[in-house]
Amino acid sequence: MDKEIKPVTALLIILIFVAPIAVRYWAGGEHALAKVGAYFLQEDALGQLSLQADHLLVSVADHGVHEDVFDFTLFINTPDTADIMGNIAYFANNDVLLRLSSADYGPDSYLSLASSPNADVEALRRRLSDTSSSPAPLLRCDLKSKRCQNFHSIQAPWRYRVYIDTTNNMYLTEGTTHKVRAFSDTGQALGSIEQGILFPKRIRPYKDGLYLVDTNHRSLHFLNKASHFSDTKHQLKFERDTENNRQWLLDAVYFDTQWWLILAGDGMRNTALYRANQDGKILSQIPLSAAAEPFDLLIHQGHLLVSDLHSGAVYQLSQHGQLIDTIHSPAIANYFAELAASRAYYQNIIHLCHLALGLLVICGIASATIIARRHRQANPKVRYDPSALPAYLNPRQALYQPSANPESVYSLKETAMSNFLISNIEIIPGKKVTQHLGLVMGSTVRAKHAGKDFMAGLKNIFGGELGGYTELLSEARTEATERMTEQAKAIGGNAVINVRYSTSSITAGASEILAYGTAVFLEDK
Repeated sequence: MDKEIKPVTALLIILIFVAPIAVRYWAGGEHALAKVGAYFLQEDALGQLSLQADHLLVSVADHGVHEDVFDFTLFINTPDTADIMGNIAYFANNDVLLRLSSADYGPDSYLSLASSPNADVEALRRRLSDTSSSPAPLLRCDLKSKRCQNFHSIQAPWRYRVYIDTTNNMYLTEGTTHKVRAFSDTGQALGSIEQGILFPKRIRPYKDGLYLVDTNHRSLHFLNKASHFSDTKHQLKFERDTENNRQWLLDAVYFDTQWWLILAGDGMRNTALYRANQDGKILSQIPLSAAAEPFDLLIHQGHLLVSDLHSGAVYQLSQHGQLIDTIHSPAIANYFAELAASRAYYQNIIHLCHLALGLLVICGIASATIIARRHRQANPKVRYDPSALPAYLNPRQALYQPSANPESVYSLKETAMSNFLISNIEIIPGKKVTQHLGLVMGSTVRAKHAGKDFMAGLKNIFGGELGGYTELLSEARTEATERMTEQAKAIGGNAVINVRYSTSSITAGASEILAYGTAVFLEDK
């Protein structure tokens, strides 16, 4: 049976398997990007509430009754720009400062590493997505004219936080480089902190100074302003929630003589809102909705506001942690809904790719089983009875041994000699060589078999005969022998003597099996 696969057929099979893998690779990246990356709360220079979801900024008035929506990707005509992964800050004239540009992290850091419930996988995805080798410039934008320009020569990495004080001094935290820098409104450097902090987040005003949120140290660094910015006054470290395994500090605000903070679990997920005293001891966890993911905090008009990265809502809490109201922005809600629909769409594509791959594997196994069964039917294994063969053809006897019953042997020998004879010695008892026709040979080249390699690997662990390899070698020797005998018949021979077998490696995944001997013409003695 001819089991050769044509190159075009092999290429088609490879493409059929590669296609769903490639689509899965693409859909995995799109699925990971189809979610809100950041949801910040701000107050503008007029004291109005601003909601920022990625590149979308919404100025809210009258508890959401009126809102102005700004899409910053349209400001500089870059629809393919990366989302703003830091907060937007307001100058005294209500201009905004932001980072808006393509980022080196790209979608490649997400591909096949979509947000996972596995903490280790999610942590790896976050580390990859945090990597950025080329910061982008900060832009100062006029919301009225919708025009932006570079804010001096100051640049920020992909993940950052920015705070602007009442004198327009700017403080920039760089989450990927673990440092904080301060600049005047003219772009002059005022100071920096480059040691002792890990993944800094928000800088907020506190009394006559500032405080910095240090994520990995789960602490607050209290700082001076402007010219003495680099001098740390003191540090406050918070407890961790050991029961729920939350240990990373995302944000903290001081409200009604207590600290309110957001702690996250591994992978910066599983966030929750807590209340702590001035010594950093956690007093209680503040209940929100079951699926809520608190992301950012703000003290606004005497209430605590908490943004929910899951639903897009903003919770308004009293000083006792009681829910007073929930603020909903139609523009933010539409943005969250669009991303949720897109995420579900790509998730369905991923499921279909997995299903297609599973069906292809099943079809491959079924096809291989059918082909193997047909091959066995076309090439049945012959079970030789040693007593039905002449002694010199019996594989169990190394040497020829005369029989005690010559007449019986002669009869059996004649039956065997009616077919083409093959011998690994130079003589065949009862026959004489009347003509030497020359060297004949036959060969076949066999490639490795992935399935049999896998089973052989298991056999190497548990021991036993490598039956798959035995069958492959037996088939290869049979094919080589058949080709050798066909060549002998073509030159007029009826036997091949001095038969030998040789095996050599062609490539790392293929071997040649060669059968060769001397073609002769035999006659009875």
